[in-house]
Amino acid sequence: MRRLIAACCLTAMPAYAEDAPNVVVDIAPIQSLVAQIMEGVGEPSQIIPAGASPHSYAMRPSEARALEAADLVVWVGPSLTHWLEEPIETLSPDSTQLVLMQHPGTQTLPLRSPESLVVEDDDHADHDDHADHDDHADHDDHADHDGHADHGDHAAHDDHADHDDHADHDDHADHDDHAEHDDHAGHDGHHHVGNIDPHGWLSPSNAVLWAGVVAQQLVQMDPDNAETYMANWDKLSAEITAVSEQVATDLEPYADAKFIVLHDAFQYFDNAYGLEAAAFIVPGNGQSPGPARVKALRDHLAEHPAVCAFTAPQENEQLLRTALEGQATRVAVLDPIGSDGGSYASLLRGFADAMVGCFADKS
Repeated sequence: MRRLIAACCLTAMPAYAEDAPNVVVDIAPIQSLVAQIMEGVGEPSQIIPAGASPHSYAMRPSEARALEAADLVVWVGPSLTHWLEEPIETLSPDSTQLVLMQHPGTQTLPLRSPESLVVEDDDHADHDDHADHDDHADHDDHADHDGHADHGDHAAHDDHADHDDHADHDDHADHDDHAEHDDHAGHDGHHHVGNIDPHGWLSPSNAVLWAGVVAQQLVQMDPDNAETYMANWDKLSAEITAVSEQVATDLEPYADAKFIVLHDAFQYFDNAYGLEAAAFIVPGNGQSPGPARVKALRDHLAEHPAVCAFTAPQENEQLLRTALEGQATRVAVLDPIGSDGGSYASLLRGFADAMVGCFADKS
């Protein structure tokens, strides 16, 4: 009996390769993607816990040690966590880095200024760095995403099978103009860099692309497990495809539903499925709103009620509650970090379920 129990327990434990690359990631959604690619070979370490805000975080000694031992660092980039640049350079100077938002072929969307939607804030009326997006004035390369308007590219990932088609995207290949923009330090711990919305992991097409980039990098670093990495990518791509198609179907009836968000952090998801927030309080760069913005939203909602309002676990929901005082607007939580620790597909599914549940609520 003891032998049987021992055999059972040994079988249940993951058999990771001893010489698998040490991979470190920044946030939970990236961890879920990389973990699926490494399944059966190893598991990445995660720097920022799922319950913490990625905008400002003090690493613990164990996380610093993991970074110091890293062979590969996979992170969204300085547009989300500029504070992470120095620790990577100091603790892991010889590691390979994948800066995902800067990778060729990545869909990028500009940060939206308050003036771009219905809510204006006199306290922040002069946002030249956001209001005037000359370098993004023509978004044809982003606005016409056949894979988002018609989810056929999620059904067949031929365009991801060979990444040569991403190698020539000059408009994405060099993001130096974004890396050196003035940051937004001092806004309640939010430190976005540049004028690109850094929440790009909420685009399913970006997720599939990035997972493929990680798989190919691991193949180069660990050719003995190349077959496993690529098979895992195929499996992940199919999983995201299936869920994304179902999400598109579920959300289609609510394309015209009016909703607002506390933090403008969900536009990649909205863009993928034909939705658009009518207003927000906190812009995508995390800048603290002044009282005028909250009042403007309250005034707007008095004349143009919203069906739903969405917040996030990492945000101060009281701001939203104040703006909604006296309104019948329903409030639901969307978690862009995926704090439940599930797969990327479950993150998409969770977003859709929360939205549909709010839109369809008949109470």
